Amino acid sequence: MQVSVENTGSLERRMTVEVPEERISTEVKNRLKSISRTTKVDGFRPGKVPMKLVEKRFGERVRQEVLGEVIRTSFYEAVADEKLRPAGDPNIEPIEKGEGEGFAYNATFEIYPEVTPAPVAELTVEKPVCEIEDEDIDKMIDSLRTQRRSWAEVERGSQKGDQMTLDFVGSIDGEKFDGGEAKNYPVEIGASTLIEGFEEGLIGATAGSELSLDLQFPEAYHSEALAGKPVNFAVTVIKVEEPVLPELDDAFFKDFGVEEGGLEAFKAEVLNNMTRERDNALKNAQRQSVLDALYTANPVEIPKALIAG
Repeated sequence: MQVSVENTGSLERRMTVEVPEERISTEVKNRLKSISRTTKVDGFRPGKVPMKLVEKRFGERVRQEVLGEVIRTSFYEAVADEKLRPAGDPNIEPIEKGEGEGFAYNATFEIYPEVTPAPVAELTVEKPVCEIEDEDIDKMIDSLRTQRRSWAEVERGSQKGDQMTLDFVGSIDGEKFDGGEAKNYPVEIGASTLIEGFEEGLIGATAGSELSLDLQFPEAYHSEALAGKPVNFAVTVIKVEEPVLPELDDAFFKDFGVEEGGLEAFKAEVLNNMTRERDNALKNAQRQSVLDALYTANPVEIPKALIAG
């Protein structure tokens, strides 16, 4: 087997492999002999079919099977002999050769880059730090209360942070569209769950108000049929509710596993959880800082085959 390798890029290689006819024909003959022992042809007993007839009937198919296996085995033999490390499968292009001259092909593939690591002692790594202050604990407690808030109906005009219950009908050029109508739909003002301008248009409205909102779907809207189109929403406000935060009492503390000790014990538990999450975050940030430093000090070209895969 003859092998030659050409550099066609920083990581791309084109390898030409020539396989002698003897290797192919020997395997083809062995397989045809095996077939002749079991094949059935009218007028001949099994095992007595003339080899010429077997070759005529099965020769081309067997040769193609052998060539497929020869490509696979010879490719890996060749890259091992040439000490190449392919990154991904090769692109195989057969080379035309005359009858009885064997088989040849070009294999184009990428290899893994050679990396010589930079000295670790020369790396600069940032170590992040984070201190948990009393105000951080208070903010976390406020967040926990918000997660367990309830809602109380009010008669005033709505404001940011309120929840409104709506009926609405959307239309484009006067025509309703699929998904544009809802009843008793809850909306938290400021949560930005609806398209731009919808929640802002609700501010100040009271229960029973009827509103007409002229808006526009964003260009990147998930529905291509609606993206970028002007739309009108006819809205009826059913009710307006304001958030009610739970009291910082024993019942609230118990929901978080603090059975006794009151507010101080609860703050200590919150601090413990925040400290654990802070330590994990710092560890991950430190790890990422090390990886970033290694990458900066050791730039590596990534084979396209690995990115595509």
